[in-house]
Amino acid sequence: MATGWSRGRAPATIANVGPGFDVFALAVRGLADVVSVRAADEDSLSVEGLDARDLPASFAKNTAGIVIAAMRKLTGLRDPLEVRVRKGIPAGRGLGSSAASCGAAALAFLDAFREAKDLTPAAVLRAAAEGEAAVAGRHYDNVSGTLLGGFVSIASTNPIVLARQPVSPRVHIALAIPDFEMRTADMRRVLPRQIPLRDAVSNVGKAATLAIALGRGDVRLAGRCLEDRFAEPRRAPFLRGYDAARTAALDAGAAGFAISGSGSTVFALAASRRGAEQSAKAMRDAFLAHDVNAKPLATIVDNSIPLRALLGRAGPRFSLVTG
Repeated sequence: MATGWSRGRAPATIANVGPGFDVFALAVRGLADVVSVRAADEDSLSVEGLDARDLPASFAKNTAGIVIAAMRKLTGLRDPLEVRVRKGIPAGRGLGSSAASCGAAALAFLDAFREAKDLTPAAVLRAAAEGEAAVAGRHYDNVSGTLLGGFVSIASTNPIVLARQPVSPRVHIALAIPDFEMRTADMRRVLPRQIPLRDAVSNVGKAATLAIALGRGDVRLAGRCLEDRFAEPRRAPFLRGYDAARTAALDAGAAGFAISGSGSTVFALAASRRGAEQSAKAMRDAFLAHDVNAKPLATIVDNSIPLRALLGRAGPRFSLVTG
């Protein structure tokens, strides 16, 4: 095991990205969780940063501890660890907070144990998903985005079949992060078991075109393809100020608008940094008019690859296919 602290950093993510329910994820530059580990006489875990007092500080219940347990099972490496989780992503806001802790824990474990680098990327994704499953259900969009960066599209989770590509820096993102939570587990319960054929066709068509548009940096086309007819119509009524924020973003020049993950954060796509800033502030003001405080943020996609150490010579565009 490495001496001193070993560290993993994983960015926030926008899951679904409009029509790509449980399939698409974008890594977001700026917001991130950091997990640090070092050798100890016995296991311990502490949490600091955003919402730290509301999060469990034990191996058995914290997502970082659950992932480390999964990594131990994969590798047989069971050295006692002191674990420190630094939260930079607010919980329950649809920005992949739990997934980022999962990803950062897996990365810290890989950094600490040279032997763990024999694992496959797919194995690490599955270990990270164990932590996510404990709080938000077993889905891979956020954990894939936080570990692989850029834009991830998932065709299958068993076996794992996914593609990763960078997103053009011409695509700017405006975020408005309300000060209240919309828990993923709750928001999954409001989803329908069946949808009309026309809505399924609409989502498939927009998702396929959105993936192409993001790679090309075609902001106008990507914005037009953010419409979701499955999850967003059922979740929007739980987000006070949703309609006003959407109108404000589009009136400010945004190319498209959607809920980030299961909410409460909303995002818009813009063709410039200034446009993203204007849209973020417009969404903030719209929420405030409905007595909701929201933090505005203008950013871009984080195209770095946190799991790079296990991907060998893979370029910025690659796929993972197992089974």
